[in-house]
Amino acid sequence: MSDMRSIDRESKKRQLRSNIVQLPNQSRQVFYEEEEDSEEVIRQYQSGKRKKQVMVLTVVALFVAIAVFCFYRYQKEYRYTEYEVVWEHAMRYVDPSTTQSEDVEAGEESGLEAGAANKNVGDTGFVKFAYFGENMVKYTKDGATYIDASGKNIWTQSYEMKSPVVNVNGDYVIIVDQQGNDIYICNTSGCTGIAKTQLPITKAAVSSKGVTAAIVEDSTASYIFYFKKDGDELGINIKMLLSGDGYPLDLALSPDGQQIVMSVMYMTKGALKNKVVFYDFSEIGKNVNNRFVGGFEEEFDDKMVARVRYLNDETVCAFSDKGLTFISVKDVIPDVNVISVPVEEEIVSICYSDKYAATVVENPSGNPYRLDVYETNGEQKVSFDFDFDYTDVKIDGEKIFLYNEESCRVYNMDGNLKFDDRLDFAISCIRDSKKHMNSMIVAGGEVMKELKLK
Repeated sequence: MSDMRSIDRESKKRQLRSNIVQLPNQSRQVFYEEEEDSEEVIRQYQSGKRKKQVMVLTVVALFVAIAVFCFYRYQKEYRYTEYEVVWEHAMRYVDPSTTQSEDVEAGEESGLEAGAANKNVGDTGFVKFAYFGENMVKYTKDGATYIDASGKNIWTQSYEMKSPVVNVNGDYVIIVDQQGNDIYICNTSGCTGIAKTQLPITKAAVSSKGVTAAIVEDSTASYIFYFKKDGDELGINIKMLLSGDGYPLDLALSPDGQQIVMSVMYMTKGALKNKVVFYDFSEIGKNVNNRFVGGFEEEFDDKMVARVRYLNDETVCAFSDKGLTFISVKDVIPDVNVISVPVEEEIVSICYSDKYAATVVENPSGNPYRLDVYETNGEQKVSFDFDFDYTDVKIDGEKIFLYNEESCRVYNMDGNLKFDDRLDFAISCIRDSKKHMNSMIVAGGEVMKELKLK
């Protein structure tokens, strides 16, 4: 009896232990199932959250794209009708011979050197402007003034010239007394030197490094002399006999100052011809006769090239009476495969920048003029006709300025007219502002202003 009880007791113990062991396993299984259900809920939540984020970002991106597109279209097509003056500056130069106290005070107020007097640039009646640095340089027969894009008077330079002309390359400008003997070499900080010649100067050009080349002539030949930015001679020169080499019409220096391109008029078999030639003043140029590295005669056989310019360090543009010719100068030897853009109509004006070259021609029908702008690869950028009675045209950045003494027009590179109005003072030169959007700097008479278009 007692044995049966013992067996029954042991059986109950085993069953109890078995139940005790199974209970945790069942609990873990339930826990794992609940955990998996929780992870699935979290995954679904995170997935839904990501979808919402993607949707929100998509909507925001679409909104930004629409806003940018609308702003772009607005900027490209909107036509401004009014303007306000941002700053105004009187154009004056320094007369260092005057040291009166009242002049010193006036000089300090307008940013001129202490001990120097203010005097209007343009007392002689000859007043001209040229793009330079971020703004313009004003030059007359007795002095020059440079004001930067903020309207600050940076430097002034006095001199005496009978027929001043300027040439600009990057941050350097030269003021040349044509048919005289003086060249003032200046950068955006001031005058760096004065070069002098024995023979009369007919043409001169400067590089973006300040190296200057000048053409002088006597009765039998033309000579090209090189000068450093301080005005000292470099000891490099070219002699061109009028009876053989020809007569240089125009020249330009490469930005680095190592090459010269010239348009040359010469006689052959009793006929007057034109050619474009290149000379190199680097170490490579020493190894060739007279530093001559390339020339184009057939390409200009029936043309007359009045202007040659390095648009940038890779492209030269020759402006002739029959169109434009783009010459690649990526290498020392100019590429023989030139790009010619023929122009059938009569060319009235030309203008250019580091990216574009343009012609204004007489339009055969409709409005009296047509302006055609080309990129340096010869592809046409924009073409439009107009009926504005202009006296000058310029390209600055992506803007085209047409103006006369009292009115101006502004176009963009899509051919859209952005501004057309009369101004309240005489206009001599206009360029795009480098400091403010939709602004332009206008110079005329004795004043320069930045105008904000509205």
